Amino acid sequence: MADIVIIGAGPAGVFAALELVSDTQGLDVVMVEQGKDIPSRSRSTGDIMQGWGGAGAFSDGKLTLSTELGGDLSSLVPEKELMGLVEEVDTTYLRYSAPNKVFEVSPDNAEKISARAKLAGLMYIPTRIRHIGTENCYAVLKNMRDYLDDKLEIIFNTKVMEIVSHEGRVNGVRLEDGRLIEARYVIVAPGRAGSAWMASQAASLGIDAWPNPVDLGVRVELPAVTMEELTSMAYETKFIYYSRTFDDRVRTFCMNPY
Repeated sequence: MADIVIIGAGPAGVFAALELVSDTQGLDVVMVEQGKDIPSRSRSTGDIMQGWGGAGAFSDGKLTLSTELGGDLSSLVPEKELMGLVEEVDTTYLRYSAPNKVFEVSPDNAEKISARAKLAGLMYIPTRIRHIGTENCYAVLKNMRDYLDDKLEIIFNTKVMEIVSHEGRVNGVRLEDGRLIEARYVIVAPGRAGSAWMASQAASLGIDAWPNPVDLGVRVELPAVTMEELTSMAYETKFIYYSRTFDDRVRTFCMNPY
């Protein structure tokens, strides 16, 4: 029997593994991932959402070092504790060769941008950005993979079909080949590719769940001179706008300086 089974080798699963194997208790950890190991991954449709590193493996690797953006964790974790976790995650990326440089706006420029934003009905959120870069994401994830290689069992190209429980307590997971991996605990981190499966498992286990909305994005391209004033002051500006009719939240994302 394993101590812990981790479902999924995306960021949540990988960071869970890094934390567990660093413990001195000698835990027996098994990770199950339906996609491929990172050397075998490609940008094809079948690989882009699953495999070691998850859906973000081929992204540009921008780490937004803020508690105000990137999700609703502040509703679950107190602000001070959450900021500490953000810093811990950032430190971990650095440990596995993420670039040292952090981009941040000066206080004077932040004040200028904020004042201009208010005139346009926007909310400006200054934040620190560590830009790993698409070309470096692979190396960082490969370093994490190499470190974990002999510290836990990793099963690739295998789906978990069911979280097994008895009388309200987890017993392990059942794989697509019918094999049962017994475990005292299960960490469920299937990512976007496994969201429908996660919803079905939550329903069958009687666990309350709610969806994490998917943002719909529009790519806007402008002449460099139009954005030069902003991009000369900040590496990336984050604006939030609330629509007048339905109070929908709209945000800018991944601004590219030139």
